[in-house]
Amino acid sequence: MRWRIGYRLRNALIVGGTVGMGLFGWQTLTADVPSRPPAVDVCSLVRPETIARLVPEASPPTIEPGNGGYIWCVYSGSVGAGDDRAEVELWFGYHRLTRAEGESAVQRARDEARAWRCMICRPRPTPVRIGDESYEYGRTGNDGRQSAQVTARVGTVAIVAELDTPYASRDAIFEAVRSLAQEVAARCHARC
Repeated sequence: MRWRIGYRLRNALIVGGTVGMGLFGWQTLTADVPSRPPAVDVCSLVRPETIARLVPEASPPTIEPGNGGYIWCVYSGSVGAGDDRAEVELWFGYHRLTRAEGESAVQRARDEARAWRCMICRPRPTPVRIGDESYEYGRTGNDGRQSAQVTARVGTVAIVAELDTPYASRDAIFEAVRSLAQEVAARCHARC
């Protein structure tokens, strides 16, 4: 009878030790890790033809660090002639998210894609899904400038693209930003 108690106690200790070591290993592998710097030149995610179509007379791009780990590629140019000349701005970027604060990388990317950067805009899902999920919103400024932004998620990568111009209809600017976001998402899916 005593040997059965010893046998059961020994087995319980072996199982408990194995489970404890497994949990320790799991915690070590899934610990919170900081985001790594972008491995891909963000400006190379969009073809020059696309840039030329969206931003006439585009100046060379500037690469700017953004909040939350984003790296932005910013193009600016001018359209129109004489007094009607106005600036067009295009920016896009991506951020690969990692596990942090008890949230998975996918959940953090999902939250980032749903985060709206415009408090007065009404976000909506894009008509054609880009990546795993995508949303768009836009606004018209007091000066008549149209601005549209698309946010998308591809796995653990959040992608943002925005175009700001006075010379486009609301539908045309949304279509342009959707195509830009699709191009970034397609190339980022393979390289980011």
